Amino acid sequence: MTPETPSYSAKPRIWEPFIAIAVAAAAVFLSGCMETSQSKSGSIAETKPECTETAVPNSYVIHWKDSSVSVVRGWTRDEFEKEIFDPNKDDIRIVEQDQKVQISPLSTESRAEKIRAFNSVGASAASDDTWGQTMISAPQVWGTGNIGAGVTVAVVDSGVDITHPQLVGRLATNAREIPGNGIDDDGNGYIDDVHGWDFDGDQPIVSDTAGHGTHVSGIILAEHGASTVKGVAPGSKLLPLDFMNAAGQGNIGDAILAIKYAASQGVRVINASWGGSPCSQTLNRTIAEIEAQGVMFVAAAGNSGADIDTTPEYPAAFNLPNQITVGASTARDYTAGFSNFSYHLVHLFAPGAAIMSTYPGSRVASLSGTSMAAPFVTGAAALIFSAHPNATVAQVRAALLNSVDPGDFAATSRGRLDIQKALAAFH
Repeated sequence: MTPETPSYSAKPRIWEPFIAIAVAAAAVFLSGCMETSQSKSGSIAETKPECTETAVPNSYVIHWKDSSVSVVRGWTRDEFEKEIFDPNKDDIRIVEQDQKVQISPLSTESRAEKIRAFNSVGASAASDDTWGQTMISAPQVWGTGNIGAGVTVAVVDSGVDITHPQLVGRLATNAREIPGNGIDDDGNGYIDDVHGWDFDGDQPIVSDTAGHGTHVSGIILAEHGASTVKGVAPGSKLLPLDFMNAAGQGNIGDAILAIKYAASQGVRVINASWGGSPCSQTLNRTIAEIEAQGVMFVAAAGNSGADIDTTPEYPAAFNLPNQITVGASTARDYTAGFSNFSYHLVHLFAPGAAIMSTYPGSRVASLSGTSMAAPFVTGAAALIFSAHPNATVAQVRAALLNSVDPGDFAATSRGRLDIQKALAAFH
C-alpha cells in the first residue's frame, strides 16, 4: 500500500476507522525512545530529536491497554490525532512513531567465492565449516539423541527460503489453517498463514530476497547430511516471520506484530538478529510480556565493535528477564573485532565469524556477524527445551549463562556458549 492510502496492521485487533470508542482524558505520549514521564492529559509529545533520523513518516505503533498492538500507516499527524488517537485514547497505553531497524551481516570473503551451488557441496562437512558447532559441543549432545524435537522456534528476520532442501522439512505448520482457501480459518486475523507470515508484504507467502533470515535459520535447525551445514537443533521446527525488505530493512511496528504472532503460535524461542534503532517502549513491553507465554527472546549484540553500555542498540540493550543478548566469537575463541560487548547488557558469546549456513536458491554461504552468533544460542535453547519440555524461560536462561566456557569475553557470564555443559547443569 502507498503512504497515501491509510492502512491498519492491527492483527489480531480488527481496526475500524472513524468509530469512536470512548472520549476521555488519558496520559499518552508519542516517542521513538524510552520515556519515564508522561505528557499532559490528552496530549501527544513530539518524537525525540535522536529518534527522528530513524522515524518512519506517517506510521504509528499503538500499544493498547489490553496489550494488543496496532500499526497505523498513511495518516498525517493531524489526521492521526483527530481520527484515531482522540476518539480512542482512553483505551490506549502508549503511541509511538514507528522506527526503522536493519540487519548488518558481515561477509568474511567475497560473496561470489563463498556462496556455493548446493549440488556442488558434498555430504561430508569440512572441519572449518562446522567449527562453531564443534566449539559449543553440539555433536556430543546430538550423540545422546537430543536434536531439539518437539520445539518450535521463530526467526523474525528478512524471511526464509522455505524451499531450501535443508529447511523445507523443518517448517512449522499451522494445523488450524486450511491452505490456500482464502479464509481465516483459525480467526487470528491472518488468512492462509500455514507456514508463517510476511509482515512486510502483509501476505502468507514467505520468501527471502535478502538472504539473512535463511542463513540464520540454517544455523538453528538445518537438517544434517545434505551439505556442510549442520543446524544446532535439527529436530526443531521453524516458524518463519518476515518483516524486512530486500535491503534488510524493516519497521519496529512489523517486528512487534511478528513477535506477538510468534508467541500466539506456541514458539519457545524467538531469534532477533537485527537492531540499530532507538529504543521503543512498545517493543520493550512486547518482549517482556511474552515471558508469561513461556517464550525466550534471543538478540544479536550488534556489529559496531562498541560497548552498548555507552552506545546502546536495541533490542540488544533491553536486558529483560526473558532475553539473552549474544556477542560473536571467533574460531580461535576470542571476541570478534566487529562484535559489540558489555559487562552488563551482553550475556554471553557464541561463534559468529565465518559461519557456514543455508542461503536462498539451495545454496550455502559463509557470513560473519553477531547475527550469526545469536542463532547458535537459539538452537542451544531449543535443545534444552526439548530435553526439559516443562522448563521455564528463567531455568533455561540460567542454565545457558551459568555453564559457559570461561574466557576473555566482555559479557555478564564472562564466557562462550557450551550446550553440553548447559544441559548437564540444568536444574
